[in-house]
Amino acid sequence: MELHQKLTILGVILLIATLAIHSYHEQDHSGIGFNYAYLTGIAMLIVFLASFILFNKDKLADFKK
Repeated sequence: MELHQKLTILGVILLIATLAIHSYHEQDHSGIGFNYAYLTGIAMLIVFLASFILFNKDKLADFKK
């Protein structure tokens, strides 16, 4: 399995974690404290972006020429 595929799977896991944390926070602690779903959401975006760049690095290199 290639690195970009592993990163995509990690991104999906982070997506599920983000949704679960956000749902828990909204149900039990609405409006109180920091919502940690922001941290997993930002990590998810970084992982998906890295996966996208690795998957398309050849096309991006050709685009720069």
